[in-house]
Amino acid sequence: MEQHWELPDCSLTKVSEVMSRDVPKVNLDDSVLDACETILGKHSTGAVVFQGNRAVGMITERTLLRRFAPLDRKPSAVKVSEVMAPILRIDKSASTVEAAKKLLTVAFTRLCVFEGDKFVGWVTLTDLARNTTKRGLLRALATHYKPEEVMCPKCKVGVLEMRIDSSGIVQRWDCNNCSYSE
Repeated sequence: MEQHWELPDCSLTKVSEVMSRDVPKVNLDDSVLDACETILGKHSTGAVVFQGNRAVGMITERTLLRRFAPLDRKPSAVKVSEVMAPILRIDKSASTVEAAKKLLTVAFTRLCVFEGDKFVGWVTLTDLARNTTKRGLLRALATHYKPEEVMCPKCKVGVLEMRIDSSGIVQRWDCNNCSYSE
């Protein structure tokens, strides 16, 4: 019997509820080496680039691989402004669904979150994934994921069938041949 579940309604969750606020910041005129030290020091995957008090770009691990590495120059000799990526903006009051659609459309991993003209943080794919509850994720997987047949370890003939409770959590696996259960 196939079971169907609905995904949790994330449309009511605002970007401001899931975004990262403690985002590393670097200056437009900093060297790539300085930016890397800042990013590593904050245990982050990127930084927002500022010119004065205005956010003007991003530098990420992906940016470094795609834009800096091909230059074949010393990190201390290249300015952040030469390799930074553009900012993709989203308002802090936007829904996480809107943020996810925007990220999927442009194939970026993060959006810069603004309140008016003020940068207040960023929302990443990871932030959005954390917003999905474990239960909701399990339901989505149970709806869309069909595991390959798993042979029974006891009788070596039967196939284990997944038994899921009403909340979408796998309770056990039962053999259709020898009644083995795990």
